[in-house]
Amino acid sequence: MNSVSLNNLSRRNFLVSSGVLVVGSYAYTSGFNPVYANGTRTLSPSVYVAIGTDGVVTVTCHRSEMGQGIKTAVAQVVCDELEADWEKVVVAQAEGDAKYGDQNTDGSRSIKNFFMPLRNAGAAAREMLVQAAADSWGVDASECEAREHTVHHAASSRRAAFGELADAASKLAVPESPTLKSRENWNHIGKSRIHVDAQDVATGKAAYGADVTLPNMAIAVMVHAPVLGSSPLNVKVPDSAKANSRFIGIETIDATPGPIGFNPVGSVAVIAEDTFTGIKVAEELEINWSDSPNQDFDSDTFQQDLREAVEAPGNVWHEVGDANNMLEGAEEKIEAVYETPFLSHAPMEPPSAVANVVGDAVEVLAPVQDPQTTRNTIVGAKNFALENVKVTPTLLGGAFGRKSKPDFVLEAVELSRRLKRPIRVQWQRENDLQYDYFHAPSVQRYEATLGENGMPTAWRQRTAFPSIMSTVAAPNMVEPANWELDMGFTNTPYRCENQSIEAAGLKAGVRIGWLRSVCNIFHAFGANVFIDELAEQAGMDPIDYRLAMWDGMDVIQGALPSEPGHEFKIERLRNVLRKVRENSDWDQKIADGHALGVAVHHSFLSYVATVLEVDRSDPNYKVTNAHVVLDCGTYVNSDTCIAQMEGAVVFGLSAAQRAKLTFKDGTIQENNFDGYLIARMPDAPSISVELIDSDHLPAGVGEPGVPPVAPALSNAIFKAGGGRRRSLPLI
Repeated sequence: MNSVSLNNLSRRNFLVSSGVLVVGSYAYTSGFNPVYANGTRTLSPSVYVAIGTDGVVTVTCHRSEMGQGIKTAVAQVVCDELEADWEKVVVAQAEGDAKYGDQNTDGSRSIKNFFMPLRNAGAAAREMLVQAAADSWGVDASECEAREHTVHHAASSRRAAFGELADAASKLAVPESPTLKSRENWNHIGKSRIHVDAQDVATGKAAYGADVTLPNMAIAVMVHAPVLGSSPLNVKVPDSAKANSRFIGIETIDATPGPIGFNPVGSVAVIAEDTFTGIKVAEELEINWSDSPNQDFDSDTFQQDLREAVEAPGNVWHEVGDANNMLEGAEEKIEAVYETPFLSHAPMEPPSAVANVVGDAVEVLAPVQDPQTTRNTIVGAKNFALENVKVTPTLLGGAFGRKSKPDFVLEAVELSRRLKRPIRVQWQRENDLQYDYFHAPSVQRYEATLGENGMPTAWRQRTAFPSIMSTVAAPNMVEPANWELDMGFTNTPYRCENQSIEAAGLKAGVRIGWLRSVCNIFHAFGANVFIDELAEQAGMDPIDYRLAMWDGMDVIQGALPSEPGHEFKIERLRNVLRKVRENSDWDQKIADGHALGVAVHHSFLSYVATVLEVDRSDPNYKVTNAHVVLDCGTYVNSDTCIAQMEGAVVFGLSAAQRAKLTFKDGTIQENNFDGYLIARMPDAPSISVELIDSDHLPAGVGEPGVPPVAPALSNAIFKAGGGRRRSLPLI
């Protein structure tokens, strides 16, 4: 296993070199020394890009890499405007620091939020290099042009490489409003590029959290309380463990009172010289735990409470016409209830973190999605001065939202402080499943009446689920937040002249968090299956039915105002649906024993339509083919977008087919992959993806492909004769 030295990543150990041009567009911070892959440091006016006198361009990625390709995408955007040679580019990982702006790598926002700042960074560097060349030649900068890592002066046939110009350019003022390239001249944006770390990942050289080792480092294997809110009362260590020279000792951590937030839970840490010893001793401990207010929590009972919540009126978020009276007096109406269970992120890499507390300072290396929030959380929880806390992300072996919560990092910091040596906290799969920030279960109730044309005349939808805010904010915040409801519910594209949209929340006895695509998972499921049910009742094709409902519609507004340039346009939703109809041969005769199901959804400002084909001869209705169409506006790396849709199909199939978590007496019942079932390689279908070429603003890619998968499968199973399945998992 490879190791990473924390000392080698410390600023004080960088070699000093001069003549390096560093520019960016988010903030210009005098004296900032970014972490560069080529081992240099420089006084710099900014944070994103550096050009050395050797001609090497170093792009500093301020977001966390978890396989989604953000390091590559950031470099592509910067280097396109810079006119850099891709073979002369290296990418470095930034530590957590407010100078970068938002570093929370979730919500599919990295490119959306930083596309223009990154372009400006590259363009500013280009203009500075051009000006430096023009000054040296005594010509006007307008006569010069940067291309292929070189500045050219056509009239005199002179040229100068970027490295030759870096020193002089670094002395120039940074342009405030550099001129950006036109879209037709892009060389990197919109093109496929192999991920910059792909070779290291494939050959085992890439460093993840568990790969980090430091001199004198000990391992902490965690034994967490069986119930949220319990603390260890006493611990008996067997004599065999005491006799083991590799066993160091135990430390206890009490449950934190008040809001759960990102605080560690009650636990016993087994400190050992190696992970294996820690695991073996942890298995032998006898621990008595305190009582907890959550010790009676039962997921079946909680699900029934959610069912009862949608039977009664909820908080009204949208109301037009007289839907309630029309539905109550209707002789015929279509009604259905849709349910989803607790889910886990279950990333391939369980949480781990290395912390080294020395005096009043701490350095952390860990697979975190948000190093800046991690840093601030350490400051708030452990009373370090901000300038004495350094957090640098390693590569993340999957995350899906779990590693934006730094509870496991706080464990490492606390244990390192106590033991006065570097500590790596290492969770096992059982810890990961037991103390996830779980994806909320939900129940949704839909009711509608249809007119003579088959279209809804009255419509009521209700949703109930435990809000994330009940975990990360004040404990009395139980009702769903507006941003949770604007994930496919209050911003539903299925509108009616008489409509009521209502919501209710309940507090669960476990931690609730955001998982890839968040509330869109269950809201897309309920809406898309219900629309298919209405289409069936109306005797119409499901795609035709959706298109008919959207006739004359333009922009959808939910509970929150639309971001300028990112309005929810029905025409873009229509377009992906029409494209997937064509790509899947929806209107053609399908092979005997097979059936197609469709779903379409808008989330994270992108539009996705999915058709799944199932084999009804298989008792589990195996998905044989998946067709996906994505409109994410302007995209950076086409291969990455396709890969994200492919991964979303497999991720979505896990939730759709078999994944489910249950709790009895406050304790999780599925503690490994033999109980919590996720999609395996044989479950993966053949997947085709079409990207819509668009000049719209960049939108999300990592999450929008997930929501349509489960409803498309449910609808396909119905078409295959498997009955109407309204609860996940479907199999």
